[in-house]
Amino acid sequence: MISPKNLILSVIMTLMLVPLAAGAAVPVRVATPDISNLLTEQQDGVYQRLMDRAINGTSWQVTEHFYPYKRALMVFQQGQADCIYSFTDVLEKKLGQDAVVASYPLGKFVYYLFSTKGEPPPTSLDELQGREIGAVIGHEIYLDPILSGRNLKVFWSRSDAINLAMLEHGRFDTMIAALPDIRPLLGELSYAPEHPLLESFDRLTCHNTQRNRAFVKALSTSLKALKSQGVYQEIAGPLYLDFKTNQTPE
Repeated sequence: MISPKNLILSVIMTLMLVPLAAGAAVPVRVATPDISNLLTEQQDGVYQRLMDRAINGTSWQVTEHFYPYKRALMVFQQGQADCIYSFTDVLEKKLGQDAVVASYPLGKFVYYLFSTKGEPPPTSLDELQGREIGAVIGHEIYLDPILSGRNLKVFWSRSDAINLAMLEHGRFDTMIAALPDIRPLLGELSYAPEHPLLESFDRLTCHNTQRNRAFVKALSTSLKALKSQGVYQEIAGPLYLDFKTNQTPE
């Protein structure tokens, strides 16, 4: 026979779990920024396929809404989405580390300086003082801190492909871009792999609520398992950049 004390504890535990179960039944709203090959409007990007695999078999559901890069960030900050792909470092600085929770990494990204194929690439921004460089609109969110205070003129365009065309036509002779995004265009570019400008991770970043913490915990467990099973590399193919799991928080 269950004692009154144990019965009360059982009821309390049940009541605590009910909101989480109900929360899992309501789809998590995810703002999806446009990131070449990794996140697409057709929902077939590398990170989206990883997400599908990770939540498959769990009780959680996700609905994605695709936006231009900076618009997605605004939608999340205004509370119109529960989570957003990427922007973890940016949002921790803007909102405070306690305001968001982030998943196990979906991938790693690294910014480099690129020149046209066959031309020696610069290895630092110090070599480019007084010159013009190309970069993609929206990426200033990451690049502004390392570009600030430098005598550089930055031409912001809509895509890496546009910047490559301008590079080849002599509009400027250096562009900043990130791997793995730029990987499909690497055959036409030169860069110095040993001289990255910036390295970080793409995660799913969510508002710090009880429901979102439960979601992120379940998602991270699944993602970590997929990484150890080689599924990340299988899905990403040539866009895969390896990272060491002991370098990243769970």
